[in-house]
Amino acid sequence: IAAGILRGMRMSLDLQTEKDYWLGTYEPDLQEAARQLIQPGMTVYDVGANIGYISLIAARLTAETSSVFSFEALPKNIERLKSNVQLNKLESQINVVHAAVTDTTGEAVFLAHESGAMGKALGSAGREAHYAAELRVPAVALDDFVYRDGNLTPQVVKMDIEGGEGMALRGMRRILKEAHPVLMIELHGQEAASQVWEILGGAGYTIHTMSRGMPKVNSLDELDWKAYIVAKR
Repeated sequence: IAAGILRGMRMSLDLQTEKDYWLGTYEPDLQEAARQLIQPGMTVYDVGANIGYISLIAARLTAETSSVFSFEALPKNIERLKSNVQLNKLESQINVVHAAVTDTTGEAVFLAHESGAMGKALGSAGREAHYAAELRVPAVALDDFVYRDGNLTPQVVKMDIEGGEGMALRGMRRILKEAHPVLMIELHGQEAASQVWEILGGAGYTIHTMSRGMPKVNSLDELDWKAYIVAKR
């Protein structure tokens, strides 16, 4: 990677179609928010990890004593995610979890785009689109992942799951209430934004735009169809 937080790290990439990754210019506002919010020793959850760019950022920012949990549903992405973790010798720090994060633990129907690299769990909000395939994948509610299965509680959660944000938050209400992690979320549509606004507001969170200074969002109407937010207790 040529620049940005991951400068000098390695990823398995298509150099033409994934230029933002290797140039280090991928999601600059998200990178800056991560730089501000993620500290050494923290546990970070990357929900919708794709091929691991943000997971690698979290690993670099948290240093070797921390843990990163990378949740990804699509098998095609899991292969590349694991490869990118191995290329940087971070197997002991980044824990790859093959599952869709939803409101229940078990199995989910996952709608995959034609590229096979993107999709969302059935029942998610967001854009209505044509999906090339339906897959059955493992599903996990984060409250179960922490309080039933005994995994580390997150201090920071990054979430980019194509409209499934409301379902994922419903599955982590206890984490929100007891651990109140900071959340970095990409919203997909007004329905998803409304769900997130209600759940986080009820849990005592304030919502801020993911931009310089992180100004507070005072009403749901201020959020665009696709919005990047930071939520803090």
